[in-house]
Amino acid sequence: MQRRLTIAVVGTVAVALLLASIVTLILVRRADHQATRQVLEQEADVLASLMATVHFDEDGDRSHLNSHLIQAAENLDRKDVVVLILDDGAFTGRLPEHVLPQDLLPLASGAEESISGIRDSTAWAAAAEQVGSQTITVVLTDTADQLLDAVLLWLGVSAAISLALGAGVAVVLSRRLAGPLSQARDATQQIAGGDLSARVPVDERRQDEIKDLSTSINEMASSLERSQNLERRFLTSISHDLRTPLTSIRGYGEAISDGTADNQEEAAEVIVSEAIRLERLVGDLLDLARLDAKEFSLEYRLTDVGIVGQEVCSGFAQSAADREIDLQMINEEPVAALCDPGRVAQIIANLVQNALKFAHSLVLVESRLEYREDRSWAVVTVEDDGPGISEEDRPHVFERLYVARHTPQPKEAGSGLGLAIVAELTEAMGGKVNVAAREPSGTRFTVEIPASP
Repeated sequence: MQRRLTIAVVGTVAVALLLASIVTLILVRRADHQATRQVLEQEADVLASLMATVHFDEDGDRSHLNSHLIQAAENLDRKDVVVLILDDGAFTGRLPEHVLPQDLLPLASGAEESISGIRDSTAWAAAAEQVGSQTITVVLTDTADQLLDAVLLWLGVSAAISLALGAGVAVVLSRRLAGPLSQARDATQQIAGGDLSARVPVDERRQDEIKDLSTSINEMASSLERSQNLERRFLTSISHDLRTPLTSIRGYGEAISDGTADNQEEAAEVIVSEAIRLERLVGDLLDLARLDAKEFSLEYRLTDVGIVGQEVCSGFAQSAADREIDLQMINEEPVAALCDPGRVAQIIANLVQNALKFAHSLVLVESRLEYREDRSWAVVTVEDDGPGISEEDRPHVFERLYVARHTPQPKEAGSGLGLAIVAELTEAMGGKVNVAAREPSGTRFTVEIPASP
């Protein structure tokens, strides 16, 4: 890439210089021709007027005329000067090499103004003066392209300097661009090959798209690396959550089968409890699969969200009591919403279950109506007085295998599917969910669902 970029820049400079040189040469040559002809015409008029003052010998002897002409021409620094005499409509005398008889026809026809022209890079001018019965014509010639050689020289020098500067700039620019891009290419190849620890060096002094690209690649690699680590923890956790109840079910089932169980009724209760745990885990996995495939259905009907919350809290009452946690439900008014009551119950249940896992002594569930943005919302909040969630992790808690900045803590163990299901079900019903800190400690989850019209 560096070589191609250098060639492209130098080629562009060369083409621009070529076009500029061609236009410059055309304009300079035209101006030079015009100026040369104008000067020659003026000098021809001067010499012709001067020759008219010289005594002319009627017998045709022009020697003294030529001597005066040569002296006058030397004063004007001119060497290529000839004098002609019009005789019977034709000029007598030697014409300059690049001047043809037909060029002087206007003067032979009685033209009073000087004439000029250019032929084969030679400029000429002629002027006539009437002396008695004779017409004296002075013809001057000179090189037409006097400035062209100098212009060509300076154009060549400036073009060489410009090309050298262009090549230098192209090399520096190509290294500045191609270097980071090559590093980005190498890093992305390593990432594609499975090395998620690869990073692109970032020059903090740069403030351009290259720095943005390098930063984006590094952020992508960090996100992929974090996701991979959490995915491994997720699979390990799922395997553990599946293996633990299966081990209990198998152990107690074999004990009952062998008749070695001390209390078969208690063993059966353990088996049922672990089976329910497995059923809940498999249900969460199936729910996420349906959400991903957009195959789940919602049965909307007018529902009192507060009553749904009370029913959910009643179902968790014994679990809260076993953990010595005070589970409270606040429902001071009917909170009607057009929603799927089963999915709303699932949302509240997942939030209460999550709160019971971290709460020290209190879990508070509240339902209410709020009016804002020209519409009403059915709002359910679930609070706990646990250790809370760090501020940098809050925006990610509803993401499956969410990518937080800190290293996953042991309490992140578990399938971690409940909150992801909460977010996706809430959004499917046109609502939104958020998380915030609770004072003095703990976490507050807020679910908002559009209320009934």
